Amino acid sequence: MNENILNAIPELEKDIPPSDIMVQNFWVPLAWGVGIALVLAAVAIVIVVLRMRRKPLPPPPSPLQVAFGELDKLAAELPPLRECSLRLSMLLRRYLTGQVQDPALYETHEEFSRRMDALSAVPTSCRYEIRFLLERLADMKYAGSRESDPQKSRVLIEETRGVIGNIDRARAQEAEAAAAVAKVKKIS
Repeated sequence: MNENILNAIPELEKDIPPSDIMVQNFWVPLAWGVGIALVLAAVAIVIVVLRMRRKPLPPPPSPLQVAFGELDKLAAELPPLRECSLRLSMLLRRYLTGQVQDPALYETHEEFSRRMDALSAVPTSCRYEIRFLLERLADMKYAGSRESDPQKSRVLIEETRGVIGNIDRARAQEAEAAAAVAKVKKIS
């Protein structure tokens, strides 16, 4: 059995010159390498150019812009008072959630009214008018009246627009004051 295995192994030829084993043409592998390198460089250039041409995405609208846009839509529709008060209440609560991270959107009116820290992130000068407006809107939406009074709806919409504008202005003033205080502290 061992003799069969030994006979199965081929014998190599004696004295094969190294030039027969070596690649005869140096230029073929070099051409392939240069070709692949050029293709990769072209792909890289195309990717870089496409990234440079791409315009940055515009920033998402701020909660203030969203609220004013929704108020404009509501002013164009002028729904019945109950629907208007409901939509204004949601709009104001959504604005408070987005702008000052108050969880008013996720609470019922009763939960909001009982929470001691409600509107703590809202400027102090705006808290009363927000609470007063939300109370009036709650009274209207729970009254169940289906009457349509475009004048009252328009007044509520403009009052809500004023409250939101006041919150934005008061927050900007507080931010300026805080920046001034920080600047003074940094200097001293």
